[in-house]
This record gives sequence, C-alpha cells and structure tokens, in this order.
Amino acid sequence: MSTAGTTEPCASRSRGADGWGEIQGITRAGIGKDQWFRFYDAQGMQTHAEAASSWKTILYKPHGGTTPAGNFLISDADYVEVLTEIDIQTPIPEVIKDRRSDRGFLFLGCRFHDQLLRTYARQIMKHSSGPHYLVLDPADTLTRNEVRFLVAQDIVPISLPLDDVAAMMLEAA
Repeated sequence: MSTAGTTEPCASRSRGADGWGEIQGITRAGIGKDQWFRFYDAQGMQTHAEAASSWKTILYKPHGGTTPAGNFLISDADYVEVLTEIDIQTPIPEVIKDRRSDRGFLFLGCRFHDQLLRTYARQIMKHSSGPHYLVLDPADTLTRNEVRFLVAQDIVPISLPLDDVAAMMLEAA
C-alpha cells in the first residue's frame, strides 16, 4: 500500500517493465457506478481485473494515487463509504483477497497516525498470512498510536529511505 508521492517517480521510471501493475482505490462520488478501484498496467494504461491476475507484482494503492489518473480517496465521505463496506471486504479487489491468503503486505510511504488509516489497513490485512512490513524514513518518528498499531498487527518497521528501498526493489525485479 503506497500513498506517498516519493514513490511516483520510481514507478514512472519503471513503466514499461513487464509483469506488474497497480490497483488504485477511487472516489465513487459522481461516477454513478458500484466501483471501488481501477487497474493500471505497467505503462499506466487502464485495464481490467483479468489482467491483474497475471501480474507478478501488484502495487496496491487503496487510497488512490497521483499517477496515472489522479484517483484519490480524500474526503470524509469517501472514507465513510469505504469503511461502511470494508467489513464485508467489498472495496478490496479479488486479486488482493486471493494473494493475501498466503502472503503479507509491504507498506511503502504509509503512516498510521489516523484512526481511519489504521482501520482501513487492518481490514485490508484481514485474512492475510503475513508477515507485514512498513518502510519508514529514518527521520520519521512514530506516534504512540502507530507503535501500538504496528505491535498489535505484527507489522515490522524498516527504517530506510523510501527511494533506497524502491531502488533495491527495482534492482531485484
């Protein structure tokens, strides 16, 4: 789950790499559909759920992202809608539900200083096997509530600059 702008240049540089794509949460305001997310291939083109099942790596951005289309969950109304449905897992793509059954999450650029963000992350991690990791910039200081959340959810913090982690991931890919 990545919402930080610092990951965007890395994702843009690697566009064109095969075997990955991203899924972004979207606001439902004004679209008139029962749709919670959109799929984008490595070139940034919108695609469908079927394509995501073939991706080796999925960058899941449940809060949306600046690229390629500027999708965001931003208002309280957006989060009220998502959290109303999250208990039955409707806002989570099937491919994420399937994959989390035998793996955990790597959180990139996320903070859990807000109760809404912790609740959303807890629901996304539900039914996942773990382990879970959170990459934090060494300059960041966790709040007391964030520390409690990480301990309760068995999320291991990794103190490294996000750009360095992104470079390591691209090198390993």
